[in-house]
Amino acid sequence: MPTPLPTHHAVVQHGWPDERLPGLVRQAAADIPFYRDHLAGADTSDLTGSLTALPTFDKQTTAGYGQFPLSAGGPTGALRVVATSGTTGDRMYVAFDHGDYDRVGRWLEHVGRRVGLSAGDVLLNTHCYGLWVGGPILDLLAQRAGACVVPLGPGSPAGVLHMLAGGVGTALSATPSYLRRLIEAAETTQVDLSRTGLRLGFIGAETAETALRHKLLSRLPAGFRWVELYGLTETFGPSVAFAPDPDVADLELNTTDFHTEVLDPDTDAPAAPGAVGELTLTSRTPSRSPLIRYRTRDLVRVTGGPAHAPTRISRILGRADDAVKIGGVLMYPTAVADIITSMLPPGAEWRGTVRRRGIDDELILHAEAPPELCRAIEDAFQERVGMDVTVQPTDRDTLTRSRHKTNRIALEVVDEDTPPLSSRRSSCG
Repeated sequence: MPTPLPTHHAVVQHGWPDERLPGLVRQAAADIPFYRDHLAGADTSDLTGSLTALPTFDKQTTAGYGQFPLSAGGPTGALRVVATSGTTGDRMYVAFDHGDYDRVGRWLEHVGRRVGLSAGDVLLNTHCYGLWVGGPILDLLAQRAGACVVPLGPGSPAGVLHMLAGGVGTALSATPSYLRRLIEAAETTQVDLSRTGLRLGFIGAETAETALRHKLLSRLPAGFRWVELYGLTETFGPSVAFAPDPDVADLELNTTDFHTEVLDPDTDAPAAPGAVGELTLTSRTPSRSPLIRYRTRDLVRVTGGPAHAPTRISRILGRADDAVKIGGVLMYPTAVADIITSMLPPGAEWRGTVRRRGIDDELILHAEAPPELCRAIEDAFQERVGMDVTVQPTDRDTLTRSRHKTNRIALEVVDEDTPPLSSRRSSCG
């Protein structure tokens, strides 16, 4: 049975009115130039009933406000600075103080209690350090649980396998891409991961389709618990939500520290029941770097509570800026990944390119698979979603494996006169 939650971080439904919000908004506008300008003209006199008086924003909106657009005072007097990857625009630096560190620590303590991480565990932490938030915050998770941490970082899988083969490690933190590399390296070196002491995995920083989860779990010890963590650099790491088990289809939200909304991607209105919407966050507790109706660009469905104040959401379904339309069919990369991963053999990798020609998109997939399987994958896309996709075979182990987040679908803009690739029937030989 999980240990009961500490009373100082009981996860309950926090709705409105919330008497703390007006003060948080006034403080942010006074201390942070971006919020002073962004909230100018908004009626902040009565925020106890709703957030709708406040405008939303995303990372691109902060352009022109320096390296620390959301941090009061920048790095001076802060405890730690972290930074976004810069893959979707200029790199944003965010400063956090002791209060933020304690806030995130309380949430991680709650997560650790829920999943049974304790003083008897040893966490092999393969998340990135440096300016990345993952490594140090997963260290904090172990610290708050009383567990030992081995700060390996995303180096060669050989180091992790050496630890596990020597009986060191009951828990692992990794991105899904790194976990996949680790499993492939274990199979190559004939290390049987199913016979190691691993029982917990804190997996995050990128999405992992259902088919990939089950393939990876089949090579890990029976009963291994895949704990999905969700958060952002802007939230000081995975402090927003978590899923305690891979068979649980949704994430539990941290309603103590964040008010969450799921909004229509094109308006500030709540998403319709059952519809996909954009996860939007507002800080509930004081922070050096508060968020006020911050659009994360991550797309989800509400699975518990109303869209203006959910308590549970689906796993991340995609990014608001990642959708592609092929032949009139709108698809997100996660949906593409779900189909192709379910059909590829264990350990096979794939990559995709969207060739954009004016308003037309063409999706080309490269898969480590024989021609006949490529044809079957093309048929699957047509039968399941009505989409024509070109799948090209490549030899095994020719596509790059990443230690970090993996972007499997790239965008290539081509001239209007560029002819499309050969028909899908001829693409596989």
